[in-house]
Amino acid sequence: MEEHNEHTEKGKSLWYYSYRRFKRHKLAVSAFFFLIFIILAALFAPLISPYNPDKQLLEFSAKQPMFKSYVLIKNDAAAEKFIPVKILLDENGDAIRYIDFTDKESVISKRELAQKKGQYVSEMRFILGTDKFGRDILSRLIYGARISLSVGLISQSIALLIGVFFGSIAGYYRGMQDKVTMWLVNVVWAFPSILLVIAISIVLGKGFWQAFVAIGLTGWVDIARVIRGQIISIRESEYVEAARAAGFGDLRIIMRHVLPNSFSPVIVTSTVGLANAIIFESSLSFLGLGVQPPTASWGQMVFDGYRFLITGTNFGMVLFPSLAILLTVFAVNLIGDGIRDAFDPRLKK
Repeated sequence: MEEHNEHTEKGKSLWYYSYRRFKRHKLAVSAFFFLIFIILAALFAPLISPYNPDKQLLEFSAKQPMFKSYVLIKNDAAAEKFIPVKILLDENGDAIRYIDFTDKESVISKRELAQKKGQYVSEMRFILGTDKFGRDILSRLIYGARISLSVGLISQSIALLIGVFFGSIAGYYRGMQDKVTMWLVNVVWAFPSILLVIAISIVLGKGFWQAFVAIGLTGWVDIARVIRGQIISIRESEYVEAARAAGFGDLRIIMRHVLPNSFSPVIVTSTVGLANAIIFESSLSFLGLGVQPPTASWGQMVFDGYRFLITGTNFGMVLFPSLAILLTVFAVNLIGDGIRDAFDPRLKK
């Protein structure tokens, strides 16, 4: 019986032991579930978002968290139009009398209004407050996660493809290929990353796809250097020599035997790159070079609110998107640390 258990334990794959080691990393597991929560919130934003993130109610401009007020919703099939109510005077009969936010008394027929749960007057509650245009901050945070995560994932995928390609060629073939690749890496490395991202964004223009292309074209150098170093250290290994002796081609040796053994550092570098990509996207949006208004973006939200932070009138406009960036980047880094430890063969099973 003991021999059978020992045989079964030895037959487990690398993924099994990596999974076991990752589960023991409590911070990484917590960060993983937090990131899953952010991803699910972004995917199902239309279902869980309290309001339309682009809907402006200037009467509710720059309100504090937990602000609530009443509105009348016009019965308009073309668009949902809210009429903010400061004081409700009379709801009897066929008309509603109210005082709006200009302190003027107005009257509107109930036939012009849409009922919600049998009521003509609806309450709007803004849990995290509103921005300077009266848009719900919570709704914009949820939709902003879509931009930050998608730009981060797409740009890092571009960086991963470029970095693996150049790093593999440089490390496996050495010689002139290595010199040319490392010269290109050093040229890109010489420029501060954020300045290079800004320069490429200016050339490509402002927008969503321009942001992830610019970030991807600058984030591959770290991956290329890591891949190159790993391949140099294992290219003369016995199993690689055996693959050459068996007549396998260079592409198959690289893809089937060399790159899989460089998996751990590449994953760690990619997670760090993903965190940097989220920061870069927020920086571009803050500078007005990323995703353009009125599309919700965490960096754009910080830019919209930092003037209010200086005056001390509404700190939440900057605090909440900044916390979203901070916690997401921190979670990604923790997951990277957990994956690195999980795939480290020197650790105990």
